[in-house]
Amino acid sequence: MKKIIGLFIFMGLLSATTVRAQNYNTKCLGISAGYMFDTENVQAGVFMHLPFAKNWRVVPSVNYTFSHHDLNEWEINGNIHYLIPFAGRFSVYPLAGIAFQSWRGNALQNDKELSNTRNKFGINAGAGFEMNISRHLNLHIEGKYIFINDFNQANISIGLGYKF
Repeated sequence: MKKIIGLFIFMGLLSATTVRAQNYNTKCLGISAGYMFDTENVQAGVFMHLPFAKNWRVVPSVNYTFSHHDLNEWEINGNIHYLIPFAGRFSVYPLAGIAFQSWRGNALQNDKELSNTRNKFGINAGAGFEMNISRHLNLHIEGKYIFINDFNQANISIGLGYKF
């Protein structure tokens, strides 16, 4: 009898974990902060998670990079994440996407060009780790490399999102 009760308890815990794991890919709106290694700039932004399949989501984001070495920047990203859940409330994901950056600052001027603004398109590639803190909050840490002509950047960020 004890074995049967133990089996039912085990099956109940397993199904509770499965139910929680199925709820990991939901719509989310959040804020993030990051660091761009090559230009040594600090970044802040907003992002959204928009699921479109079981483990897939589109993640648009807008970031502002604060002035350092007389450079600041606006950045718009459109990434795709493939979520790989584990242990119920955790996920890892590879990411890929596109980026648009608009850099401003006197450091951009040279002999050939008098403009202090440069607009560039590029490609993002990286990975992240996400934890569901509660039913409505998640936390992620993400590393990516932005491939942009003359402005390649390694970037790390942390974000807090509200799931709805």
